[in-house]
Amino acid sequence: MTQPKIIRWGIAGTGTIARQFASDISLAEGAILSAICSRDLARAQDFAGRHSGVAAFGSLTSMINSHAIDAVYIATPNMAHHAQTLECIAAGMPVLVEKPMTASLDEALEIQSAASDKRSFVMEAMWSRYLPAVRAVRAALRNGVIGTVHKLEADIARKQEFDPDSRFFDKAQGGGALHDLGVYPISLALYFLGIPGSIEAIWHAAPSGVDMAANVHLEYDNATAEITCGFDRNGSNRMVIEGDKGVLVLAPPFIKADGFSVYPSRRLADLAKPGGDAMQNRIRRKLFNHLPLPGRTRHICRFEGNGLQFEIEAASNAIRQGLSKEPDNSLDDTIAALRIIEHILASPPARG
Repeated sequence: MTQPKIIRWGIAGTGTIARQFASDISLAEGAILSAICSRDLARAQDFAGRHSGVAAFGSLTSMINSHAIDAVYIATPNMAHHAQTLECIAAGMPVLVEKPMTASLDEALEIQSAASDKRSFVMEAMWSRYLPAVRAVRAALRNGVIGTVHKLEADIARKQEFDPDSRFFDKAQGGGALHDLGVYPISLALYFLGIPGSIEAIWHAAPSGVDMAANVHLEYDNATAEITCGFDRNGSNRMVIEGDKGVLVLAPPFIKADGFSVYPSRRLADLAKPGGDAMQNRIRRKLFNHLPLPGRTRHICRFEGNGLQFEIEAASNAIRQGLSKEPDNSLDDTIAALRIIEHILASPPARG
């Protein structure tokens, strides 16, 4: 029996997310890490030295031309994604691009056009979509576990002190709370509910002009999505989905969920699974995990590592099959999320 082809990955970048990818690829079936590149060759060599059999390169071009890899994971700062993705497409190299793929809708559309012309595989690394718990939630919703969905709520916020030189607050580096944080719940709302019919939002600007925080309302035919994000506070980092037959909760942090719970009512859900990292809320979640609650069902989906192995497997499988997109996370999905963010930011920020 022929063994399936192992996809050899090269990483562009040596930062935190690159290290997590390199660690988690060992947990992914059908994929190995073969190369790393950085503009600073010494950094690439240091990174490669911590992984067996990994080659180091001083540029993306040299890594692509080495014939040592089958696909590239772009883990560089946001402002480099556009040019590097286009280089991969031009070379016929499948590419997985860390989120946000770009901070510009026009750049994303250019990437989509180039990928279509070359029939190249391009995927945004929206890794939360591939977590076992998130995929199980999608299946549960489709199977009517909470009946007809009428509301999705998600809050994702992490306190960041303002620093004009930080990538979080620099527009040139793709900064802003919506691109860094809000893109996660927006993408998951699209994953669970589809494209909204209308968008309303209020956003607040940091001193540098990028969005410090945002409140987003997505309107569907029979449901709404209420999404909040920000650098101005530490949030609940919880997702709640209400239906006419129950309430489903992805506990904090929902973007790295290792399970979900279903409750007969919102009141019980809020009692047993409050959001946030405050001591009393963590104690309450732990306590109620061990108490029998009428009508509650718990679904455990624990995993090793950081959780990137699931997107690595999905991308590798699609590349192995010669696909130009991963069906559950196409460029149409990426662009739909960017359209929502761009629509929000096209309006002036709230005053005060």
